[in-house]
Formats: sequence, structure tokens, C-alpha cells
Amino acid sequence: MEIQFLKNPRFDFLGKAKYFVGLSLVLILAGVAHMTTRGVRYGVEFSGGTQLIARFQNAPEVDKIRGAVEAVSPGAVIQSYDAPAKNQVLIRLSATGDKELSDVARDVLKGLGSSYAANPVVESSTEIVGPVVGAELRQKAVNLTLFGLLFQLVYIAWRFNGAVWGAAATVAVLHDVLVSLGLLAFFGYEITLNVIAALLTLVGYSVNDTIVIFDRVRENLRQRRKEPLATIINDSVNQTLSRTLISNGTTFLTVLGLFVFGGEVLRGFSFTMVVGIVVGTYSTIYIASPLVVWWESRRRGAGAGSATARAAL
Repeated sequence: MEIQFLKNPRFDFLGKAKYFVGLSLVLILAGVAHMTTRGVRYGVEFSGGTQLIARFQNAPEVDKIRGAVEAVSPGAVIQSYDAPAKNQVLIRLSATGDKELSDVARDVLKGLGSSYAANPVVESSTEIVGPVVGAELRQKAVNLTLFGLLFQLVYIAWRFNGAVWGAAATVAVLHDVLVSLGLLAFFGYEITLNVIAALLTLVGYSVNDTIVIFDRVRENLRQRRKEPLATIINDSVNQTLSRTLISNGTTFLTVLGLFVFGGEVLRGFSFTMVVGIVVGTYSTIYIASPLVVWWESRRRGAGAGSATARAAL
């Protein structure tokens, strides 16, 4: 038995779709413009560099650490790491000129020893990623995302006996990725392996949400062949709205808790998940569903309201 959070909702989602499509275009264009002009911050995994984890004798003062590190390696990213009681700091260092990456970390530790002698480093560990490896990882991340979108397009097209369904779901997911990347860049988050993992998770999550609605549409199509397709899809969205709010709402609260209490190391991952859950839910209703109606109306040479269910079968 399906839990009903809302009893028989009758919202006109598709009637307002053009406004939300416009909003999506603004967000995507603004995000692309920001990333083009300001660039994208890549983590050490993708840009190459050194990740240094330093454990101090006492509670570290990040401002003083930043001052000592900046004198040796300008532009370093410094943040608290793990539980506060462990007195650890994560320092991400970019490659500097012809200097070996291991030398950069060594120079930073020396700088901390002289400029922040009041609180010495008692233990440290380094992770080094060369620029060539970073470039390869970037390319693999892009390829993995593109292959995921391609495979889901093929599967959904086969599952629902029509390319329109796969194309609509793929466009919606691509929309989610672009909006999420734009917001990540705007708020200054680094693109790390954790963020890529979050984006790939959202690809699967958003597709699942879209398939649930499309499956209800398919059930209604078989029973209401003479009704306008837009009406059937809008009714299907309303019929699955309770399920969408409950499942996506509980997931949203979980990742929101992770964002608030998860610490700096998981900040980028949790921010991506928070944004992605909201954008993924939105795109299923206002991007994927209207695209099916628009496609069928174009294919039949009629207005969106007169495209019938029989035409979509």
C-alpha cells in the first residue's frame, strides 16, 4: 500500500513548466559563464599537487597556520581535518614551478616549525599526485559521467519502447549535473573525487526518480488512450507526488545533516548531494516530463495539449 502524504493533489505542474525551464536556462548559462570566466577549482587529485595532513601538539589556529604556509606556498587550501580533538589540519598544496612535489610539503613543514613554533607538528603524512596523473583522472571522470548518461539513455529508451523517454531522462540528468557544477563553482568548492562520486550518485538517483514517474505515465497511457498526453503526464506526477516528497525529503534531511555536521572534509560531497537532491526532484517534474510532451507534439505536428496518449504508445 502506497503512503499518501498528500490526498489527491491536483497541481498544474506542466502548465507552469515554461517558467521553470526558463529558470533552468538562466541557472545553467550563469553557471557556465562563471566557470568560463573564473575557472573551476580542482582538488589535488585532478590538478596535481600535495595533500599534507599535519597533527599539532595543541589545538591548531588556522589563521596562524595559513600565514606560515602562505609564506612558503601561496594559494594553499587549509582546513580542519577529522575530529577537533585530534588537532589535525589538512593542507592542499599546488605544484610550484620546477620544485618537486615532495619538496613543497617538506618546505611547508619547515615553515610551520619556524613561524608557528609555539605549537609544533608532532605527526604528518603526505599524498602526492603528479600533474599528468591529475589530468588523466579528470578525463576519466568526464568519460565516466558521459558513459553513464549514454547507457541510461539506451536502457530507458529500450525499457519504455521509445527514444523520447530515454532522451528526456538524460537531458534532465545533464541539467542536474550542470546546475550542480555551476553552484559548486559559484560557492568556491573544489572538484574532488568525493564530489565526482556525489555527482555520479545523483545521476542514478535522479534517473530512478524519473523512472518512477514515467512508469506511472505508462500505466495511465494504456487506460486513457484518447486523453491529451499533457493531462496524463500531469496526473501521473500528481499521483506519485507523495512518494516523491517522502523518499526525496528523507534523503534530503539525511544529506543536510551530513552537510551541517559532517565536517570540512565531506563538505563538498554533502553540498553536492544537498543541491542534487533538490535539483533532481525539480528536473524530473519540470524538465523530463515537459520534454516528453513537447517531443510528441512536435512529432505529431500539433500543440502540446492535443498530443494524445495513443500517439505516445
